[in-house]
Amino acid sequence: MKFVGVDHIDMIVKDISKSIEYYRKFGMQVEGTVDNGKTVFLWNGDSDHPVRIELHQQREGETLGIDHLSFQVDDPVQAQKEVEFLGGVDFLFEPFENEQSGRTISNSYDPDGVQIQMARQTGTGTYKNWE
Repeated sequence: MKFVGVDHIDMIVKDISKSIEYYRKFGMQVEGTVDNGKTVFLWNGDSDHPVRIELHQQREGETLGIDHLSFQVDDPVQAQKEVEFLGGVDFLFEPFENEQSGRTISNSYDPDGVQIQMARQTGTGTYKNWE
């Protein structure tokens, strides 16, 4: 198993509208939204070299900044099995397809407490168009 790319970076932001406006200046466009606009998926519009950011409106008690890093793998289910075989990594749940994003995901924490996700696009997702 190996990471084959970065799927997305998930960030908790103070003002989602201001953050969208900021990232649009760098060529990012809104791909979709869930949670009544409190979660927004941005991408650069380039299928050959995609860059994706997921923004979450900060909730009470949440710390601003990176929520998790998501890395592409060929098969999250198999990847989790391989890592579990090596030992020393506790996963937060069994891999499943997240209906909102259409990605099969598996999450754990690195030694410093950063949430790391392994993901693969396996469905279309249910998020809605932003505009």
